[in-house]
Amino acid sequence: MEDILIKPVTKDDIGIWMDLSREYDEYIKEMVTDLTHWYEGNETDMAFTDYMNAKIEKNEAFMAIDGKDCLGIIAFSRTYNRITFFAVAHNKEYELVGEILMDHAFNQLNTSLDISINVIKSPAEHVRKEREFIKKCGFVFTNEELENGVPVDKMIKQPS
Repeated sequence: MEDILIKPVTKDDIGIWMDLSREYDEYIKEMVTDLTHWYEGNETDMAFTDYMNAKIEKNEAFMAIDGKDCLGIIAFSRTYNRITFFAVAHNKEYELVGEILMDHAFNQLNTSLDISINVIKSPAEHVRKEREFIKKCGFVFTNEELENGVPVDKMIKQPS
């Protein structure tokens, strides 16, 4: 890999972000057969495109890149001090890219407060790797929730 850089996600990157999200569709389909709520939203959760646009407008979404290649994306809420999207491309070095993205988010969030993240409940290897990495970053399981109709584990990182 060349030098990995972090850049803000822009509206021009929405297609790349959507492609990265779709890499995880097979794991979500293990739990729910219809991805309508996941991408189009429901009574309580906004549509994914609306979510992406909101994160871009608030400068709360960042992409790790190597040249022109997207290695992963992280998005967060400064208001709620939570990581709202975390994905590393399947064919990339998970630990390296994940660490760069997570460090960037920690620098943007208030580490003197709890930071939360949701991880889909899939037993798939890539999601297991994600869950283990997130635990290594100091997050611990707190409870199960539904996010856009999909079962997730809510995890919290206590203040450092």
